[in-house]
Amino acid sequence: METIRQASGSIESFLGVGSSTALVLTWLVILLSVYITVQIFQVASGGTLRTRRSRGNVTLMLGQCGAGKTATFFRLRDGEEVQTVSSLQLSRDKFPIKAGENADQNLPSVEVVDFPGHLRMRGKASDMLPEARCIIYLVDSEDKPKLKDVAEHFYELLTHPDMLELHTPILIACNKSDLGSARSEKFIVEEIEREIEQMRVSRGATLEGQDQADSYLGIDGEKFKLMEHSPCPIQTCKISAKKNEMQPLYDFLMEQYA
Repeated sequence: METIRQASGSIESFLGVGSSTALVLTWLVILLSVYITVQIFQVASGGTLRTRRSRGNVTLMLGQCGAGKTATFFRLRDGEEVQTVSSLQLSRDKFPIKAGENADQNLPSVEVVDFPGHLRMRGKASDMLPEARCIIYLVDSEDKPKLKDVAEHFYELLTHPDMLELHTPILIACNKSDLGSARSEKFIVEEIEREIEQMRVSRGATLEGQDQADSYLGIDGEKFKLMEHSPCPIQTCKISAKKNEMQPLYDFLMEQYA
């Protein structure tokens, strides 16, 4: 308080104003200085002083047409295999999930969204990201040509502002692993990394001289590694919705909703 009184006295003498006015001006200067300091610190720290948003509570299922999203959705919900066809309509339901065949307890009711894999729907999928507690990304282990599209979708996801802020966990579920021609998790991850690396090079050149913070993946000068350079945690697993080999998926959901 002594320092404030001294500063107030200096202002009173310098401006020739009354003591009350000088005191008010002193406090205004102090508050303005504190505000400027906070703003400078916030900018320097990348805006970390903002209140962190919370993720939603939905399990969002993404992937290309034919990857088995809908079959997995109904396997989770009903425990049965269903014959499905590609659709432009999303499936959304809330239901308890059995946490494995030998588990004593089920997960409490979980809301699951099976989002269509058609390219024309992809832009709308990003609208669901704030609602997601986690993402299950279905990949067809047999379909190597579609891995390029998988990589393109991952580039879009991993540079999306909601993903950058919320760090939404992703499980890459390599479906149809029971088939003899199915690729391994390692092969699929390496193909995604290779395709994303090519996109990084081309998009990095396009964005040269611009702010790349929200549109460039990885570390400049290093080859892209999906697990190491993703802004959100990523796990991989092998499943078969057809054969009801789903335990890694149950484990992931237990981890997210425990």
